[in-house]
Amino acid sequence: MRILAAFYLLSSLGPLIRFRKGEYFYFFFFSLLTDSMVLLQQKFLGSSIYNIEFYILGNLLIVLSLPRASKKYKYGLILFILLYFIIERSDISGLVSMIFIMSFILISFTYTLIQEIRLDGKLTLFLLGMILLYFVGIVLAYFFYADIMLVQKTYIPKIIFYTSIYWLVTIVGPDRKINFSFGYDPTLKAKMANDLDIHVDEYDNYLAKGLSHREIQIYLLIKKGMNNKEIAEKLNIEKKTVETHMQNMKAKFGFNSMTKLRDFVKKADGINVPIQE
Repeated sequence: MRILAAFYLLSSLGPLIRFRKGEYFYFFFFSLLTDSMVLLQQKFLGSSIYNIEFYILGNLLIVLSLPRASKKYKYGLILFILLYFIIERSDISGLVSMIFIMSFILISFTYTLIQEIRLDGKLTLFLLGMILLYFVGIVLAYFFYADIMLVQKTYIPKIIFYTSIYWLVTIVGPDRKINFSFGYDPTLKAKMANDLDIHVDEYDNYLAKGLSHREIQIYLLIKKGMNNKEIAEKLNIEKKTVETHMQNMKAKFGFNSMTKLRDFVKKADGINVPIQE
């Protein structure tokens, strides 16, 4: 079992490395950190393999790292969980807190996946993998309360499943997509372009370059001369989130410095201007 757990931790390094330049780097970093801390606690403190308190704290950090979730929802969830868990500290309150947190993460991934399908008719494979992982996690969290013996008996299949998901995410990476027309709404792209006050053809060019809707927003705000702090306040997101998006944009455009990215954005008349290193 220890060998299997070690292999699981090694497999979780894959997404961390694969997404090192992506917006989900900190998500996978805190996921690996949480799992590592729980396993170390088991080894040195001899505690149960299902330590709710450690998972709650670790998953609160994971919530903070979600790049596309509004910070007001993040802070609201964290405040609710902390107050609830402190006031009513028990096994049941810990379990309820854990399910709330995991549901928030699941909904965040699901919302992102649905929006991408509706906007561009594409399904991002790693998002599907994370949705499956957290759905199974929520089911197992419920059975922790309903039947702890069942959870313990399924510990090895769970680790194998989680390891498989991490290998899948590592292989497909952040950008692998497949066509998925069910739910695709071609009028949504026009609406999104209108919200940004640009033509739909220009919006389509940004998408073809691999930019997300949020990255397009940031691109246009940089073009207006805003700095990272001003962009964060405008979009109601963390400054670090803006910086992460810009790192993604830098990689997608092929620049090796943030200064070159900003210079390009400010001077470019369109998205297809040739890039010179």
